[in-house]
Amino acid sequence: MRPGRRLAILFGAMTFAASLAASPPALSTEGIESTYAEHTRGVTLARAGRYNEALAALLPLLERFPDDYPLQRDVVIITIWKGDCPEALRRFERIRSHPNLEPYLIEPVSDCLLQANRPREARYLTRRALARQPAETNLQNAYQRADLALRLDENVDEDSPAVAFEFEVQRSERNLPEWLAYLEGSARVAKQTRLYARYRGSRTRDDAYRAGDFDRVGIGVRHRIDERLLFDQELSADVDARGHAGATTRLTHEPSDAWRLTLAYASFSESVPLRARAAGIDARQWAAEAAYEARDYRWDGLASVNRYDFSDSNGRTSIYARIGYAYEMRASREQRLYVEAYQSNNSLSGTVYFNPARDDSIGLLHKTDFVYESRFRRHVDHVWAGLSAYTQQGYGTRGRWLLGYEQDYDFDEARALAAGVTVARNVYDGAPETDWRLYVQFRQRY
Repeated sequence: MRPGRRLAILFGAMTFAASLAASPPALSTEGIESTYAEHTRGVTLARAGRYNEALAALLPLLERFPDDYPLQRDVVIITIWKGDCPEALRRFERIRSHPNLEPYLIEPVSDCLLQANRPREARYLTRRALARQPAETNLQNAYQRADLALRLDENVDEDSPAVAFEFEVQRSERNLPEWLAYLEGSARVAKQTRLYARYRGSRTRDDAYRAGDFDRVGIGVRHRIDERLLFDQELSADVDARGHAGATTRLTHEPSDAWRLTLAYASFSESVPLRARAAGIDARQWAAEAAYEARDYRWDGLASVNRYDFSDSNGRTSIYARIGYAYEMRASREQRLYVEAYQSNNSLSGTVYFNPARDDSIGLLHKTDFVYESRFRRHVDHVWAGLSAYTQQGYGTRGRWLLGYEQDYDFDEARALAAGVTVARNVYDGAPETDWRLYVQFRQRY
């Protein structure tokens, strides 16, 4: 922390401490007046750089009056001055929702959040404080630091026009080959609001399933309510097929930098299998997902639930979960081990598409990331291998495996490219088959 900022914070804390004897705090508790002298002594010790002694004076008072905001606040500030950001952030959680958090508290807490790799929370905190006190220079600076961390370190940019392109070739669901393409262009049209238009297409080389091809276009809007909430509404339709219009609504909530929660509903799902599409079957889809990534990147996890209501009266519910741990994190290599589980249930039998009454799997996935020094902003190669036990009702349990390789480039802050291949042994109605997928993804911001 720069000396100028520390002096400003010290001045604010001293100003408050000097007023303690003159008037009780707004959240006073019966008997709190007896703590004023010791509270002032603790702040004075902190001003002299004697942080441990200051906390030794204040913490017993906080034990007696655990809900007293001035005590909680000053303990947080002094803990930060002591250099213990993790403990300060833990204590800050108790007063985070206080309606009048002071700028001299917000600024150092924001810096601690950045130090803990939580830039989204830091920007949310400083932006709300700026809304109350827009002329505070220290708050303005703290907000800019948090915003810059999101844009540079996390590469989050919701202001620039952007183009995204994806292309893949896959053979799955009983050896059916399929070509898929996706193209999206988006631009900011208002503060915290982006308009996008997109195309998704599918082609198969099997004449028997050409009816499952589609060319779908959509237009939508993404509105950033705040750092935590993102609302996405899209309308789409098939270029050739009448009656295939649909709407997709998606709400993403990020209560902290570690968690992301998503709810979505599509009146016309684009995840329907090729065999079903070729038979004229469509579906509505509900989805919920929770994703976690520790700020030190050691642990991560994901859980999702999907519900499909097919037009042939079939109802499908699928559940997926995984948890992973990075047991090696070096500058040039990271290795992670995941445990994965999956289960699905279908209400209709005898469908034209693969539709087990019940199936489930559990397995292990190992992933290695090779990080290269290069002239690009970032270059990582990903290699993964997985083994699982798959059980389908009526067909017993079989083994499955998966191999994958991907090259991942961030050429600079604006351009990124990923290309990869996966090969897998899957089982359909007791019969093993080899599926594969080739893909390329590109993103450009302007």
